[in-house]
Amino acid sequence: MENKNKLMCYEKYGDEDKPIIVFLHGAFFVHTFGRQYLLSDRYQIIVPHIMGYGNNTESVFEAEKAVAQIIELIRSFNQKVTLVGFSLGAQLACKIVAEYSSLLNGAIIVSPLILKDENVLQLCQRQTLKQLKTMKNKNLCKIIGLMNGLPAKQRKEFVGQMQNVQEETIINSVDNKICFETIKGFANTEIPMLAIAGEKEGEEVKRSVTLLGQCNKNCRVEIWKKAKHNIPPVHYKRFNNVLCEFINKA
Repeated sequence: MENKNKLMCYEKYGDEDKPIIVFLHGAFFVHTFGRQYLLSDRYQIIVPHIMGYGNNTESVFEAEKAVAQIIELIRSFNQKVTLVGFSLGAQLACKIVAEYSSLLNGAIIVSPLILKDENVLQLCQRQTLKQLKTMKNKNLCKIIGLMNGLPAKQRKEFVGQMQNVQEETIINSVDNKICFETIKGFANTEIPMLAIAGEKEGEEVKRSVTLLGQCNKNCRVEIWKKAKHNIPPVHYKRFNNVLCEFINKA
């Protein structure tokens, strides 16, 4: 079910009397966590449409503003939440953990790119702009949604939403200024955290995850064998089990 506060659209699944998970999606895919929606029988699931994406494409993505919107949404629930982010959402989650950990029970950070020099940024920007161009083709977009494990309903929404994503949003999402130098508060965060990457992801992503664990003793690290940049939708059975176990312990 889609809702809207004064700043952003968001999806809500599950009853309001259940513990809250806030899922921060990756670039392009509002329904990155579509395979996790079935957990709404035990949790209240909140999926913000990060600015520039989904039904918030009237705005161009800016990291600081996006975080401010997410924080306002989290505060509106008047209780602590578990934060889960993937890719772009994982980078935003790192910033939120570093600056607003008092609002969280814990955080799961999947496939963040925190280590990035100019060469990495330029490569990622070329790749994502090429991907954006591909997704403007509705037929190809349907195939991409299917390959990324999106359920049928979310796949249809994804195709429509992608037609409105702006090029500037993609550029800003890649060069979002979120890196180890700008999330120094992460090292002192005392909430439980889990950082995950796939063994077939880029070295910068795997090293980013490893360094998150090295800089904070409360952040456990897992590198999943055979996984690519696709853990929540493709490896959802294992991920859902890990997520439930993490929340129960937290």
